[in-house]
Amino acid sequence: MKILTNKKSIILLLLLLIIMHSNNFFLDLYTLLKFNTHQRMIKVYGDCGEESYGFIKKITDISDKNLNIKILNDNPNFSDNNSSWLAYKTINSYDNKKIILINNKDSLKKIKENKYELIFKKSSLGFYKILDQKQNCFYLEKYD
Repeated sequence: MKILTNKKSIILLLLLLIIMHSNNFFLDLYTLLKFNTHQRMIKVYGDCGEESYGFIKKITDISDKNLNIKILNDNPNFSDNNSSWLAYKTINSYDNKKIILINNKDSLKKIKENKYELIFKKSSLGFYKILDQKQNCFYLEKYD
């Protein structure tokens, strides 16, 4: 009877290990232990591309904490403001002078030195200057 119980335990243990392996439990546990939250978020949501968590986090860390910044992401797989959830604070209003543009440098039409017209989804949003840029991600401020 003891041998039968032992066999059941071994079978259950093997089944559990197979399920854990097939669901990448060990890799996920390693990633959770090795990387901090910020590194894991960049790994999943990207630094500059896709949702661009890294760039958005960098900008929100240096900007006014009492205002949300509008985020325009021109990835056709997303809505125009899909990355906002990364930095949106419900108690704050939007900063009307600043915008983060993700995945579309073609939306910026150069007028003169550090003055660009922002045309997003065939609609002109005004004139802006570039405050910060990383690859295809831009932090823009309304041009006075």
